[in-house]
Amino acid sequence: MRKKVLMPMLLGMVLMLVAGVLAGAGTLAIFTDTETSHGNVATAGVLSLKVKGSSWDDDPNIVHMTIDNMKPGETRLLGIFKLKNAGTIPGKLTLKIKNPVSHENGLEEPEIAAGDQPGMEIDPTGYDANDGDGELWDQCAMTIFVDENKDGVFQWDEPVIYSGSMGLDMTEYYSIPLDTNLFPATQGFDETLNPGEVVWIGVFIKFFDDQESPMTTQPQYNGLTNNMAMGDSIEFDIEFGLIQT
Repeated sequence: MRKKVLMPMLLGMVLMLVAGVLAGAGTLAIFTDTETSHGNVATAGVLSLKVKGSSWDDDPNIVHMTIDNMKPGETRLLGIFKLKNAGTIPGKLTLKIKNPVSHENGLEEPEIAAGDQPGMEIDPTGYDANDGDGELWDQCAMTIFVDENKDGVFQWDEPVIYSGSMGLDMTEYYSIPLDTNLFPATQGFDETLNPGEVVWIGVFIKFFDDQESPMTTQPQYNGLTNNMAMGDSIEFDIEFGLIQT
């Protein structure tokens, strides 16, 4: 009799326990929602240097210069080059001098009298990094500067990128480095060009007077005279660049 009473009681307790578990399981359910972001795009930045001529042009980033009809002692402004970062990321400026040529353009009578000869560049040191048979390149100096005032005039406190006061091509030491980045500049100029920023670069060249320094004081000029460069012309390239910072 007792067993018959216990069995229904045990069965009832089991059913209550199962019901409780099921009810508890129901309380663990949570709402969920998932969102997907579509169309995500990573775009590479743009680095673009433009040189101001009649308009802002990508090409040429190499500017070809030709100089003639100079007289001894003259300093000539070759030009002011306006450079703009037309891209979307900063870049560091580079500047290189390339492919210098000194043209003889035939021999004038004073050249012959001074000792110049056809097909031969008179070069007392024997160091010759330029092409051509003329003597003008060896008797010139160059100054490249940042025209911070944007007035086309070189001021003493403006950054200098290069200044070769002793000549462009006389010895390995007294010569302008070719196909080599001439930055950094003096005066703490940061050659970084930010997007939309414009910088002016000026270039001067000086034809030495053989009656003045350095031609009268530096032994590498012994035997070289202005008359040997009469009628000569020079040409070279300036290559501007922009490198990712």
